Amino acid sequence: MGGVRIVTDSTSDVPAEVASELDITIVPAYVQLGNESYRDRVELSRESFYQQLPDMQDAPTTAVPPIDDFATAYRRCAHEADEVVAILVSGTLSGMCSAARVAARQVPELKVHVVDSGQLSMGLGWMVIAAAEAAALHRGTGEILAAAQAVGRRLGLFAMLDTLDHLRRSGRVSWARAEASRILRIKPIVRVAEGEVAVLARTRTRRRAMDHMVERAAAMGPLERLAVLHTLAPEVDEFRQRLAGLCDA
Repeated sequence: MGGVRIVTDSTSDVPAEVASELDITIVPAYVQLGNESYRDRVELSRESFYQQLPDMQDAPTTAVPPIDDFATAYRRCAHEADEVVAILVSGTLSGMCSAARVAARQVPELKVHVVDSGQLSMGLGWMVIAAAEAAALHRGTGEILAAAQAVGRRLGLFAMLDTLDHLRRSGRVSWARAEASRILRIKPIVRVAEGEVAVLARTRTRRRAMDHMVERAAAMGPLERLAVLHTLAPEVDEFRQRLAGLCDA
């Protein structure tokens, strides 16, 4: 026995086939829909969630997994590894890191390093993948952590919000601001970095928003890797094609 295993949470959006190939353990977040609670990507697929979202009467919420879920994941890893590196969603956006640290104390036979990524979605996902690739090469913990942190310093995570309605329903944006954005057809473009979400631009159309994101990506220079995530966006294939030429690979 020996080596290091990588753990993350389901908000990382690491594709299931990549997680399987690189032995990444994913601890599901919980999604609350009305009176029902579901494990993200296990009991409720993203596609199903986004299909239901427009018709939901109450705003869905997410919850940190129980501490026992993390402890169980660690114990599984202990059968194959001496150490775990758990890279998780930003601590400013979720209590995931706190739960993971408490759970680590319940598994004293395993050394667990909990890393606050300062990121979410595939911003977190790329850090997790870099760590898992280093672990697969039998690198030490220091090199694995350095690989993840190096990716974290270089990555850019951008998003276009087609509507502020869901943020309004969650209480994160006022009704007046959401209504003004709807009337003016404003599509905010945001960037996530170091646990903070910043508005970079406000565009009037989806076409201009996509143009802006392509321009942002191109300005970063040739990209090592690129991921496109969407919530059933009809233009996603065209958008992918426009971005494809920006990658080295």
